[in-house]
Amino acid sequence: MRALLLLLLLSFLPALNLQAQKRNTDLVVFADGTTKEGTVRKSGVSGYGRAIRFAERGVEDEQQLSPTSVSEFTLAGNGRTYRSVTAEIPDPGQRGKPVLQQRFGEVLIDGEIQLIRVNLDGNEYDAKALGTENYFYLLRQDDIELVLELTTIVIYERLHANPSRFRNKLKFFVRSCDDVIEQARRADFNDASIMRVLRNYSECEHLQQVEINEGRIPSRINYRHSIIASNLVMRDMNYDTDQFSLGISYEIEAAASQRMKWFGMLFSLGYVYNSFRWEEQFNVAQSMVKGNVSLAFSPVHKEDFTVQLTAGLSNYNAFDSSFNSFFSNNYFLLSTGLRVRHKNVVAHLSYEHTPNQIKEQPGNILVMGLGYKLPF
Repeated sequence: MRALLLLLLLSFLPALNLQAQKRNTDLVVFADGTTKEGTVRKSGVSGYGRAIRFAERGVEDEQQLSPTSVSEFTLAGNGRTYRSVTAEIPDPGQRGKPVLQQRFGEVLIDGEIQLIRVNLDGNEYDAKALGTENYFYLLRQDDIELVLELTTIVIYERLHANPSRFRNKLKFFVRSCDDVIEQARRADFNDASIMRVLRNYSECEHLQQVEINEGRIPSRINYRHSIIASNLVMRDMNYDTDQFSLGISYEIEAAASQRMKWFGMLFSLGYVYNSFRWEEQFNVAQSMVKGNVSLAFSPVHKEDFTVQLTAGLSNYNAFDSSFNSFFSNNYFLLSTGLRVRHKNVVAHLSYEHTPNQIKEQPGNILVMGLGYKLPF
């Protein structure tokens, strides 16, 4: 019991340590490089965009700070960082003429790539256009800075938001990665969609210093479709070594796109043919439908290379067989295995086993397979 309590305590220590390290006050970095802790609050109906109210720790009086005097600030409650940026924004006082202005924008991606979201006031964008949004993005890398914004277009005498311009800029930015270009072509004008494109681009380019606010990207399930060819070897005494077996199956792998990327589920359905000599008495041939459901854990998970450990259940059902026994033609086996994926090719080795085996059923099957990812 003492050992169990000690183990539980040790398991909670990392979480307690992280909680202790978490800053409980907001942090403001001024334009001259000075850093101060305190409390940051919104100033007016514009939120954090135009100005903030800041009370330094230990000081009761608040001061209003603009983007000209503050380079960035971080909120302790949600960990979000806002940075002072300069961009052309429509000025209602000059009939919507774009004028260079300084605003606070939320940092969604930082490092070698920067993605900063800048919110607009209600009179700074065309709210009458269907599908328009009250924000734009600044996208930066080295000396490149792109403004991702929705333009407008008239369709059947109605004003609509037009995503083609921001998608073209996004495609230009990720032009060195063919797979990511296709994602940019279909991107939606929201945080999660654009951040997914840029995250995949940073992985494609092997950029090391990129910090992404993963909390702004909801988990999404990705599906990988493959065709698998396999060979089965029954390892029981009732089946001789002179066996022939061939299987072909369709497999779907479901896995989260970000959180819990190391966990997935596998579903497969296919055809298996095997022939063997039963107890050295007569020859048997079977045509079977095989299904499998497995959980997969990835101790190694990279964009182009993955190692998975699997555990699940396989089911065999013969629709044509030399056996007359129902039990010999229909059975379940537990399965465990190892899968290695490199780009579009997957190889797997699994062992299927039935506890408390009965004579009429195979209790130990070794399965070796090779598959290829389908283009959808």
